[in-house]
Amino acid sequence: MKKIIKIFILFVLILFIAFWGLSILKCEILTYLYGEQFAQMYREYTMIDDIDYFKVLNYSKDSARVYYVGLERSSGSVLRFCKENGNWRNRGWNVIWSTSGSADGFMWPYIR
Repeated sequence: MKKIIKIFILFVLILFIAFWGLSILKCEILTYLYGEQFAQMYREYTMIDDIDYFKVLNYSKDSARVYYVGLERSSGSVLRFCKENGNWRNRGWNVIWSTSGSADGFMWPYIR
């Protein structure tokens, strides 16, 4: 019985790591394919001064979610964009974490 429990726990752990890894891979591919469109879009939202890096979390022909990490890893924010008349517009903002505040949101995949 203990062997079955250990196998089950190992299976669940491997499944979780695979799911997380595939989610990270998806973000890396989306960032590679579409990242150039969003490299400077955070500037439209004045709460983010400068960034260390960003990742495209989701992308479709008319919407996208992009994760921006503030300069010196001071914060992590997800901005939601919608395409209007062929141009991306910021339509939402959520601070996931911040070193100077009390933000405690969550995003998947977890990238810090």
